[in-house]
Amino acid sequence: MEVETPSNVRRHQDGPDQSSPNVENLPKIPNRDKIVELMKDSRKRFLLELEFVELLASPLYLERLAKLKYFSDPRFIRYLEYLNYWRKPQYIKFISYPYCLYFLELLQKKEFRDKLVDPQYVALLYHQQVVVVSGGGGV
Repeated sequence: MEVETPSNVRRHQDGPDQSSPNVENLPKIPNRDKIVELMKDSRKRFLLELEFVELLASPLYLERLAKLKYFSDPRFIRYLEYLNYWRKPQYIKFISYPYCLYFLELLQKKEFRDKLVDPQYVALLYHQQVVVVSGGGGV
C-alpha cells in the first residue's frame, strides 16, 4: 500500500509546500535527476515528520523525551512549534492517531513539558488516554 503524500515538502513557516509537480510528471530538463532526488527527500521528510508527530500520541514516549532533556533544548521547542502545521486540514488527513495533536498542543506549554519527568503524571496521562480510547469518557 502506497502512502499518499504531498509531491513536494519544503520547510517554511506554514508547513510543507504542495505546489510542485509530481516526480513522475517532471519533463526532461537539465539536472532532472537531482530534482527528482530532492523531491524524494522531501517525501522522506514528510513521512519522518508524520511518524514523529504520531509518536507524540504516546505518554511513555513523551516521558522518555523529557528524561533525555529534549524539552530543555530551545531548538527542539522551536521544532515542536514548527510541527503545528499538522493541524491544518491538508495535513491532518494523514494523521492516524489524533491524540498526537492533543499532546502536540500541550507540548507548547512549559508547565506540561516539566511535568513529563514525573512517572505518576505520565501514568495518569496514559490511563486517561486508555479510558478515552476505549470509549469510557475521561480527559
